[in-house]
Amino acid sequence: AEDMDDIQDEDMEEEDGEDEDEDEEGEYEEEADDYVDDADGEHLSPMYTTTGALYRPKSERLALQAGYPGGGEFAVINLAGFQHKVTKDDLLIVNKLKPVSEWSVGSTHTLKDDNILLMASQNKTLVGVPSVKGAEVDVMVEEITRDKTMVVFKKRRRKHSRRRNGFRREVTFLRVLDIRMPEAEQEDEINSDIGEMAA
Repeated sequence: AEDMDDIQDEDMEEEDGEDEDEDEEGEYEEEADDYVDDADGEHLSPMYTTTGALYRPKSERLALQAGYPGGGEFAVINLAGFQHKVTKDDLLIVNKLKPVSEWSVGSTHTLKDDNILLMASQNKTLVGVPSVKGAEVDVMVEEITRDKTMVVFKKRRRKHSRRRNGFRREVTFLRVLDIRMPEAEQEDEINSDIGEMAA
């Protein structure tokens, strides 16, 4: 009887060991889904979220929500009659830009002079009068599509009259590739940085 108990205990230990191995493999597979392997074998997180926003770790998102300065540069641009505040890697959704032959998918454009109304970094703000001369913003057309359906419903009560129409506006998705201050301002910032390091 003791021999049978020993055999059963050994079988149970082996089964427990197999379950632990399976759990460890399952955890590894979940982690592998969260990260993409680089050619060097390093783990990288995805660049953009499903909403098109730049991916940031949770600690960085919490720091930004708490008022930590975002850093980098931003610009206010005028595009097709609308003003947009943009930073690097932003995704802009604007009314369809025409002509489509010029604003085709994959094409890159440099907005400059009259299109840039304001530009700022952590150290400096340039306000255009009415625009910032020498400043540049690079954008790339990612997609041309139609927006979500908006229902237009009209009714005249007691008159047996109602109308229901759908509307989908045509939109262009733009990715902001780079923001460049005027060259004179860039040189001033470099000189001030060198002065701070020397002091």
